[in-house]
Amino acid sequence: MKANITIIMSLAAVILFSGCSSSFLDEVPLDRFSPENFLVDEAGFEAATVALYQAARDEHAIGGANFDYMNLGTDLIEWGRYDSRGFKDYNLLTSQEAAVGGYWTWAYQDMIRQCNLILDKLNDPEIELSEDARNRFEAQAKFFRGYTYNILATLYGGVPIVTDVISEPKFDFQRASKEEVLQLVRQDLEEAGALLPITGNVSDGRIHKAAAYHTLSEVYLSLALETNDASYYDLSIDAASKVINKEVGDYRIMTERFGDLSRPGDVFSDLFQTDQRSRESGNMEVIWSWQFESFTLGGHTSAGNGGNNSPRLWFPQWEKIASPNGAFNLSTDSMLRGIGVNSPLNYVKYDIWRLDPNDMRNSSYNIRRVYYYNNPDDPEYFGKPMKTGYNSKGEKVLLKNDGTLSNVVLDTLMQYYPWIRKVDGKPFEDNVVGGQSENDIIKMRLAETYLFRAEAYFRKGNLGEAAADINVLRNRAHATPIAPQDVTVDFILDERARELIAEEPRRRTLSRMGMFYERVKKYNPSSGPTVQPHNELWPIPQSVIDANTGAEMIQNPGYN
Repeated sequence: MKANITIIMSLAAVILFSGCSSSFLDEVPLDRFSPENFLVDEAGFEAATVALYQAARDEHAIGGANFDYMNLGTDLIEWGRYDSRGFKDYNLLTSQEAAVGGYWTWAYQDMIRQCNLILDKLNDPEIELSEDARNRFEAQAKFFRGYTYNILATLYGGVPIVTDVISEPKFDFQRASKEEVLQLVRQDLEEAGALLPITGNVSDGRIHKAAAYHTLSEVYLSLALETNDASYYDLSIDAASKVINKEVGDYRIMTERFGDLSRPGDVFSDLFQTDQRSRESGNMEVIWSWQFESFTLGGHTSAGNGGNNSPRLWFPQWEKIASPNGAFNLSTDSMLRGIGVNSPLNYVKYDIWRLDPNDMRNSSYNIRRVYYYNNPDDPEYFGKPMKTGYNSKGEKVLLKNDGTLSNVVLDTLMQYYPWIRKVDGKPFEDNVVGGQSENDIIKMRLAETYLFRAEAYFRKGNLGEAAADINVLRNRAHATPIAPQDVTVDFILDERARELIAEEPRRRTLSRMGMFYERVKKYNPSSGPTVQPHNELWPIPQSVIDANTGAEMIQNPGYN
C-alpha cells in the first residue's frame, strides 16, 4: 500500500473540526472533543493538520458528481447538456449560484478556520511541543491559509481577511482589497517556504518547500498585475527558479519513459498512469498530489463522492452510442464511465494542435480519438473501430462496414468527442461503472512552474527566456520549438492548454490574467453570447451579504 497521509486520525479530525457545525460562527461546547482539549500535544496537532489535507482535497467534491466549476464555461469546455446550467448561460451566474456559495463556505469554514485554529493554539506557551514540531505545523497551516486566500482573491477579488479564531458571533465583516489579500497570501507562503522541509525521493502527499515557491511564483504574477509593480516579476522568476534549479528539492522534467515500460505509451502518458503520479514511482515532475486510494480509510473525499471524480466529468457517454445494427456499447469495460459534462470545445479538439499535429501531447496515448464497438451481441461490429462521415444535413454519423452512411447520428456534445487520457485510471473500489478512479490528482507539476516563469519573463519583456522555458516543454513533447517573437499571452494560454488540460483550474488562470471575458467570448460558442466583463470575478454569496448585518458587505460590480 502506498504511503498515504489520510491516516485513521483524519476521520476524527474532520468530524471534530469541520463536521460539528453548519457555520464557523456556531458555538461549540467545551467538552472533551473541543479544540481546547484536543490540541494539547503533537498527536492532536497532527490530526488537525491531516484534516487540512482532507479539506483541501474536498475542493474536488464541491461541484458534486456533475459540475467542474473551475473548467466549465471557460475557453476549454462547455456544459455537455442541452440546458443552461454549467455556466452555459452567464446570466444565471448570480450571488445565489451554488458554486459561488460552495467555494466560499469551503474556504472559510473548512480551510481558513482550521488553519487559524492550529496557528492560534501553537502560540499557547503551556502546550509542550518541540521546536521542530511547532515549525512543521506552523508551516503547513500557513501554506494552506495562503493557498486558500489565493483562491478566494482570484475568484472573488477582495474578501474579508480572518486570521484569528472567532469565538463569538460576528456580523461586521468587511472586504479587504484584492491587493491586501494577496499580500497576506505572499506573507503566509514566504513564511511557510522558509519553514517547510525539502522533499526526499519519496512523497507521502505532504507539502514541501517546492509547493510554497511554486505557488508564490503565481502569486507574484497576480501582485504585479494588480499593482502595476514590475518588480514582482523578478520575484516570480526567482521563486520559480528555486524549484526549477533544484534549490528546494530534486524536481525534473521527465524526458525518458519510466514506470511500467511494458505498457505502450510515451513519456507524457507515463506521467499520469495509475501508481505513477508520485515521486516514489520515479515521477520527479510531481510537486504535490491529492491522494486517493481504494478500500482505505480516508482514501476518498469526506463529502462522500468516492474517489477521483475526474473520469465521470471528462469522459463522454460513449456507452450511449449504438452500432449501425442498434447494439449499444457496454459500460462494463476497462474504460471508466463518463457522463459527458465536460465537453471539449473546438479550441481543444483542433485549434491548439494545428501548430504541430505531431505534438506528443496530441498522441493516441494521451488523447483517444478512436472508439471501438464492445458489445459481443453484435458480432458484425464487435471489436471494430467506429468510423464516421457526414450526412446531407451536415450531421456526423457512423459508417457501416461497407463505407456507406448509417442512420446513427452521433451526439458530439455528450457522447462522442476526444477523450483526455491523463484522466484514465484504475476504477475506484473496482467499480467500473462508477466513473471514479483511485488515481491521485496532480495539483502541482514542474511543467507549470516553467510556464509561470515563462509568463513572468514575457511580462518583463524578456522574450528569449520566455521562449526557452516554453521550449523545455515543447522539446519534451517533440513539438516544433517557438521563436522569441512568437511568445504572446495567447500563446502562453495555448501552451497551458496543451500541457495542463484537466489539471489546471482554467477559470482561475484566465481570471488571474484578466483574460476570462476575452477568451470565453472568442472560443466558447455556448457561453460566449452571455458572458460579460464583470464575470471575470464571481459575486459575493448573497447569504454572506444578508448575514453581515453590522456592516455593508459590498457586492462585486455587475451583480447587484
